[in-house]
Amino acid sequence: MKAAILYKIKDIRIEDIEKPTIKPDEALVRVKSVGVCGSDVHYYLHGRIGDQIVKDRHILGHEPAGEIVEVGKEVKNLKVGMRVAVEPGISCGHCEQCKKGRYNICKDVKFLGTPPVPGAYREYLAYPAKFLYPIPDSVSYAEGSLVETLSVGMYAVELAGLNVGDDIAIIGCGPIGLVTLESVKSAGAGRIFMTDMINQRLKFAKKHGVDSAIDAQKENVVEKIMDLTKGRGVDIVFECASSVDTLKQSIEMVATGGKIIWIGIPPEDYVSIPVHTVRRKEIVIKAVRRFKHSYPKCINAIAGGKVSVKDMVTHNFQLEDITKAFSLVENYADGVIKAMINI
Repeated sequence: MKAAILYKIKDIRIEDIEKPTIKPDEALVRVKSVGVCGSDVHYYLHGRIGDQIVKDRHILGHEPAGEIVEVGKEVKNLKVGMRVAVEPGISCGHCEQCKKGRYNICKDVKFLGTPPVPGAYREYLAYPAKFLYPIPDSVSYAEGSLVETLSVGMYAVELAGLNVGDDIAIIGCGPIGLVTLESVKSAGAGRIFMTDMINQRLKFAKKHGVDSAIDAQKENVVEKIMDLTKGRGVDIVFECASSVDTLKQSIEMVATGGKIIWIGIPPEDYVSIPVHTVRRKEIVIKAVRRFKHSYPKCINAIAGGKVSVKDMVTHNFQLEDITKAFSLVENYADGVIKAMINI
């Protein structure tokens, strides 16, 4: 089978490798679509994310969907020909957090595309059946791959405990910010404010029901949101932009007694924040670690028209053109929201 193999920084090669064989509890998936995530591009450019380092040849990609072409003898709930979304984290199932149902923070999780676990930019994937979720024919493979992205937004809203009518700020209009937008709308949010520095993304947010899309290059976003809320601030801030400045903005724009959900992953390991403001406002801050128990809900939401992710896919590439896709995403070029690799 063909696979895109990262040899070193900015060096991906399309090569033939051995097609995988399945274990009794696995299925073989013919990969159809894989979304390009910012983390893929980060590994491509830097060879690492924090202490997760690419030390050898490696296959990236963790947002796949595809068709089952073979099932193991122990697999009862899946059949050949089924179309599936692939949940990329394989948790151990035995540790304290797994037993509590919080498998997203399993210390021994194996996550597709995260070194040393090979990812999904390849034609076939042997995978545990319990992490494969059927998608109906009405859901495209591209939408199936976006279940992974949507799951982050849905889980973030779940963590936030959003109440109907809550005022919301979402910092960042990239794919995670936009799926968070879809998630807060489906949960009954009140006014929704979004910020970004890329005009095309702000326009996209406006098309999808944002009350105010604020250009951070032209306006002080904290002052603007405080003005729009008559000095109160918002009930919940979802930080999706991954910078030190936006982490601080989230504290400044949230209302007294409000909540902040940090989704973005800043490049720095340590940041300074105004702790006295946090204390005086009695702010609750929660951090998001991927998602849990989200795939069935997200598939149902897409299939039932409760959320829309289809037009987030602005660019499509074949596997052979993966470096072009990475370059596009790296440079935020041509109005890209989500690039999709079709295999």
